[in-house]
Amino acid sequence: MRQVLVNPLSGYYMTGDVFGRQGDFITSPEISQVFGELCGLWYLTEWMRLGQPSKTQIIEFGPGRGTLMSDILRTVAQFPKFYQTLTDVHFIEASPSLRKIQRLNLIGESEDDINKKEDANYSVRKDGIRVSWHDGVELVPGMYIELSLCPHWSFVMAHEFFDALPIHIFEKYESEWREMLIDLDDTDESWNVMKNIAKFIEKNGGTGLAIDYGQDYIQGDTLRAIKQHKIIHPMSDPGTADLSADVDFSFLKDAIKKESNIDAYGPITQMKFLQSMGIQARVEQLFKNAKSSEARKTLLDGAERLMDPNRMGRIYKVLSFCKESDSVRGRPIGFE
Repeated sequence: MRQVLVNPLSGYYMTGDVFGRQGDFITSPEISQVFGELCGLWYLTEWMRLGQPSKTQIIEFGPGRGTLMSDILRTVAQFPKFYQTLTDVHFIEASPSLRKIQRLNLIGESEDDINKKEDANYSVRKDGIRVSWHDGVELVPGMYIELSLCPHWSFVMAHEFFDALPIHIFEKYESEWREMLIDLDDTDESWNVMKNIAKFIEKNGGTGLAIDYGQDYIQGDTLRAIKQHKIIHPMSDPGTADLSADVDFSFLKDAIKKESNIDAYGPITQMKFLQSMGIQARVEQLFKNAKSSEARKTLLDGAERLMDPNRMGRIYKVLSFCKESDSVRGRPIGFE
């Protein structure tokens, strides 16, 4: 899966914009701005619940076009006391093409602007927030336990990230199970990533969300390829279609609990999470301010798709994790 998705020469994510209606699939942040806004509000409530730390940063794994982060930042900017604590955004992004799109969406930098920079791995927004790009989790300052202590308290976002990491597939042959192998990938990658996130938060403080489709238990073979919004065989045309598999959230929780002393909550359905964060009130507000019938229809259609109990509202799950002190009371909103 790693070779098909992020090989520097032929990887699926390395060649251009694969998101949205003109791409191969569409994600929740692309469906409605409300999704990112409510995620931003959740971070605000966690900041308040966990002691209002004075210096914070956001780390996003697999940020796509940057749409989710753009909506989060626009929302939290309305809360100055919280917003002034935010100094940095870190993107874990391997694709040069997607980095360019993220720069344009978050900072307004063109390719010509990037070429003029001495160090293209970071930029500073007009609001003073420094945005940095990293090829892997190990390059985020303070991510590994042996590195120096990070001065920031962190908000972590992993939206549709774990579904694209390598998995194990087993097939029963006569009376025994055999693993299906194509390459010698490190298929413990999901465990290792979750472990490093948990240890980082344990050491430096923070909270986070993992949002993906999956279940809180092991399923059968869910490996799939998606091309032009249709499911195709994973081996039919490698490198030209997205590969993903349902996330086993119980596996992620085991990594958190066995590798750290932070707390994990959930997973809950996306529908419950968005309801808890007030999606109905936000949609009503936007509906009143919409300037055309087309805008109102797009708004309602997007909200309905996010909340649909037969599709995204149920299939997508939300797992939260955080470092809590003895003085903290209550659970994260939505996970009571």
